[in-house]
Amino acid sequence: CDGAHSTVRGLLGLPFPGRPGTHRAVLADIRLATASALVPRELGHMSTMTRRAGGYWAMLAPLGGDRHRFTFGRTDTADTAGRDDFDRDAPVTREEITAALRAVYGDGTTLGAVENASRFTDATRQLEHYRVGRVLFAGDAAHIHSPLGGQGLNLGVQDAFNLGWKLAATVQGRAPRGLLDSYHTERHPAAARVLHHTSAQRVLADPNPSEDVAALRDIVIDLLRLPDANRHIAGLMSGLSLHYPLPGDHPLTGHRVPDAGLRTGAGPTRLSALFAGGHAVLLDLTGSLPAGLPLPPRIDLVRATCPDDLGAAVLLIRPDGYVRWAADRLADGDEDALLAAVAEGLARTP
Repeated sequence: CDGAHSTVRGLLGLPFPGRPGTHRAVLADIRLATASALVPRELGHMSTMTRRAGGYWAMLAPLGGDRHRFTFGRTDTADTAGRDDFDRDAPVTREEITAALRAVYGDGTTLGAVENASRFTDATRQLEHYRVGRVLFAGDAAHIHSPLGGQGLNLGVQDAFNLGWKLAATVQGRAPRGLLDSYHTERHPAAARVLHHTSAQRVLADPNPSEDVAALRDIVIDLLRLPDANRHIAGLMSGLSLHYPLPGDHPLTGHRVPDAGLRTGAGPTRLSALFAGGHAVLLDLTGSLPAGLPLPPRIDLVRATCPDDLGAAVLLIRPDGYVRWAADRLADGDEDALLAAVAEGLARTP
């Protein structure tokens, strides 16, 4: 988890295959001393806030008062060559921020203060293996992509949630065989999927689009007006459509459980609150599980009712919120199948 320029990855000599950036940009949180009429007074969709002038593209998002988030880059080919070997850690100067502000928003817009600033590209790269012996990679150390859509944070957090409970179970000696290796098996394809559709986004968001790209944008905009297409893209962008290929026949297996209100013997609570301790949860919504199930430690049996339809009567939910096993009702053999799912996918049964 040591970032896009991972020192650990470098010391191990691991390749980081992918594509170099095609665009370079700056992200800065600034305060304006004065603002022209071109400066937006309220937030809007990025398509309405992006401006191009004087060899720059820019987006100035108001954050309240004189504070703004300023993203900008050059539109000339000299600064958008397909290379990512420039110094991303080079300080962003006040002079280059001032030059971009004046070019795009006019002389009436002047810089007051720079709170922080950094450089980024739309480079796309991914490690081939997230585990190398005793070393595991997550976040930007394992994958980088275009920041369009703001998906990098979600992707890294999901890496951490997936890895954390598996690593803890392994260190504590209660993990079933192969549990830690399943981190790579599950998370590498998830990141590859994000890299794939952010690559498409960077084509659509080209600050200097060709006539063909502009036509493609129009087609995509029309498609996104269709509810099913919109829902599909929203699932990709948010990560909520993610599904892990876990064993089991129930349609919920491998899917994330949405948060919902529950009523337990201790009173009302939220499903999300059940995971505060980092445990797996065996949720019984119909009172059908027998008492005395031989569950290993750190798997909490919770009996509750729910006004919402969660799609099953009994759910075995991993600490990261994904369903390991589910049943609509308990039939002959389901108790054995449940305990097998615990032993194979969560923790060894004592």
